[in-house]
Amino acid sequence: MDTQEETQTQTPVGHTWLKWVVSGWGLGLLRPAPGSWGSCAPAIIFWGLIYFSLSDLMRSIICVGLALLASILTVLLGPWAQKYFQKPDPGSMVLDEFAGYWIACLFIRVPSQASGNIWLSWLMAAGIYILFRLFDTIKLPPCRALEKLPRGWGILLDDIAAGVQVNIVLQILLRVIFKG
Repeated sequence: MDTQEETQTQTPVGHTWLKWVVSGWGLGLLRPAPGSWGSCAPAIIFWGLIYFSLSDLMRSIICVGLALLASILTVLLGPWAQKYFQKPDPGSMVLDEFAGYWIACLFIRVPSQASGNIWLSWLMAAGIYILFRLFDTIKLPPCRALEKLPRGWGILLDDIAAGVQVNIVLQILLRVIFKG
């Protein structure tokens, strides 16, 4: 039996499925910058929510649900990912990026011009993506401290804090730019 076959027979059942889930359907396995790749999926989903003219409230309800789902999975599967990838905050686990991005999108008043406009809705989702990646990378306080929490909490809460920070910046920017 060759090495590859031995590895496959020694891998416990469920590892492939769990790896697929925690990596955001494989996005977190892409290099370089797995967190950036992982943030693409929620950005594309949010783009669709804007483009298809869902109300601000409906978009927020969907984002809350998706953020909760990603958060619960991150906390539950975080210890497995830490063990599997042998890192305290494995870059390949991107469900935390999903949660953080969707937190950044909560209660955002999207300009009416963006609804149904493929380019303006894309620009809005892309702008949030860029801000989220920036804040997630530079880790303003308290992000760095939250990252040190045990188990899946440390993996998750630094991204949630970055999402909250982005949301605050967006709330201010959108009110200033669109006067109200």
